[in-house]
Amino acid sequence: MSKNNNLSKPSKKPDDQAEQKRPTHLLPGQPGYRTRNGRSGYDPIDMRTEAAHTAGTFLQPLFTGRIRNSTYLILLAGLGLVLITPLALAVSDLKNADLFSIYAWVILFITGLVGLALLINVIRNLIKIVFR
Repeated sequence: MSKNNNLSKPSKKPDDQAEQKRPTHLLPGQPGYRTRNGRSGYDPIDMRTEAAHTAGTFLQPLFTGRIRNSTYLILLAGLGLVLITPLALAVSDLKNADLFSIYAWVILFITGLVGLALLINVIRNLIKIVFR
């Protein structure tokens, strides 16, 4: 028998080389952690952690004033105006002595606060864009 027998050597697949190049220092929630070596990617805890990381990635620039895309700012300003409009209408109806139930006031107050927060953040982002 010759020593060059290919049957006795295990063959290396190209996928094995790609697997070895993947970083092993990923933290939970980062893209790629859920599907790391030896994992199927169906773990519910890893899926929720990755979804929370993604949501945080989208929400963090909004509240820190780092949105630079004018399209996003226009859409956020429109959403803020839509959410603050019911509160303004409720206050104007209160001047006319029309009373709401307490539940309606709570809902209007919460949506008004969310709309006001969106408008404040849009203004903060615009100020950072203009005065760079």
